[in-house]
Amino acid sequence: MSKTDHVVADTETPESSVTESNVTETAPVDAKSGGGRGSQGSKGSAGGSRVEEPQRIDTMFLWNRLKRTDPKATKPFTRAGGFRGTQIDPTWRFQMMTEVFGPIGKGWGYEQVDWTIAERMIFICARVWYVDPETKEKCFTGPQWGGTEMVRRRNGMEMPDDECFKMSMTDAVGKCLLQIGLAADVYMGQFDDSKYREESEAFYAAKSNPDLQPAAVEAFEAEVKRRLGACLDLDDLEEVWRSGVGTRLREIGAVDRAAQHRITGLFAQKKAEILKREEEDGREAA
Repeated sequence: MSKTDHVVADTETPESSVTESNVTETAPVDAKSGGGRGSQGSKGSAGGSRVEEPQRIDTMFLWNRLKRTDPKATKPFTRAGGFRGTQIDPTWRFQMMTEVFGPIGKGWGYEQVDWTIAERMIFICARVWYVDPETKEKCFTGPQWGGTEMVRRRNGMEMPDDECFKMSMTDAVGKCLLQIGLAADVYMGQFDDSKYREESEAFYAAKSNPDLQPAAVEAFEAEVKRRLGACLDLDDLEEVWRSGVGTRLREIGAVDRAAQHRITGLFAQKKAEILKREEEDGREAA
C-alpha cells in the first residue's frame, strides 16, 4: 500500500503525506517565472534550430498585487441623501504604494496638474507616476479631479475648512491609484460580501506574521532544500513533510503562492529522484 500525498493541493488535509506513487509529478516552479509578470513560451527544435515564442506579459500583475484592501484600513460612511460607502485610509494607500514601488519621490509620486474654485468648492486635478518594478520605466496614470467644500457647518455656523486643499488632493490621488488597481475590491463591491471580508482579514493577518515575511520564507525554503538533500528514501521524505512543512506551506500560500509552489515542487522533484533511483536499483538487482 502506497502512502498518500498532499504536496500540491491547497485543500488537502495535514494527515495526507507526500509519497503517493500515483500522483503526477510536477517540476519545481522557478522563482522568477513564479512571481514575475511574463512567462517565456515553449522552445522547440527542428533540425537543430530553436524556435522561441514571444514572451507573454501578465497585464494584470500590478492590479492583482494592489486590489485587495485591508479591512482594518476601511470604515463605512453615509453622506447626505442616504448614500453609503466604504472609506479607505489614505495612509494605508501610501503604505501599499511604498511596499510595491518604494519610497514616495523615488519609486512613485504624484503631481498637481490643475486646480480651480467653483461653487464654494476647491477642485484639484492630479496624476500619479510610478516606476515599473520590472522594466524600471516611469509610468503615469490618467489625471483625476478631487473636490472638497471650502466651508464646514459647525454648531449652526459656517467656518472655513483649512484642510480642503489637502482633502481635494487626497481625493484626486486616490482616484488615480484606483486606475492601477489599488483597493479595487472596494469599488467593485466585493467588500459587501462578508465571506470576502473574512478572507481579506485572514490574508492581512498572515501577511503581518513575522514567519511569513520574505526573508523568513526564503530561509524556510533554504532549510527545506537542505533537509531534502539528506533524504535517502520515501520514508525520509515523509518524515520531512510531517515535521510541519505542510502546515507552514499552507500559511505561506496565503501571502506568496509562488513560494508555496516552488517549495512544493522541491518535494515532487525529490520524490521523482528517489523513485527513479529505486527503479534503477531494482533493475540492477534483477
